[in-house]
Amino acid sequence: MKFLTTFFFICLLTAFFQTDLQAQLIADVDAIQSAPLHAGVSRTYQHDFKTVIKSARETIVESGLVLESASKVDDNVYMLVAKAKTSAFSWGELVRVVVEKEKANESTIRVYTKRRVKINVTAKADYSNTIISNMDLKLDL
Repeated sequence: MKFLTTFFFICLLTAFFQTDLQAQLIADVDAIQSAPLHAGVSRTYQHDFKTVIKSARETIVESGLVLESASKVDDNVYMLVAKAKTSAFSWGELVRVVVEKEKANESTIRVYTKRRVKINVTAKADYSNTIISNMDLKLDL
């Protein structure tokens, strides 16, 4: 009987800590959306706000990511959030692209990437270079 009581107690503790551990280890869309808007790798383009947003959307899809959400933060800031697909070696990543209007024909993007599972060493750590390189090609830099 003592064995069953101990086993039951261990199962309860495991369930409690597993939920807490999951919250600490697993990044979600809300977490990446609430990160500071200035976080990530940035690049400024000499193009209008709408053109840069359109190019960012296309670049996200062309990079093999799945667009999860797109929203206007305010009149000068637009946020795109995407997920990398899971694979045999990775739980994937979350990628946020913030487009900020600087001037009439000047916009800055900031690419911020987080692994979906923090301890996933096989996940691609950063999509910044991929997205910025593709944006450079699209916008002729």
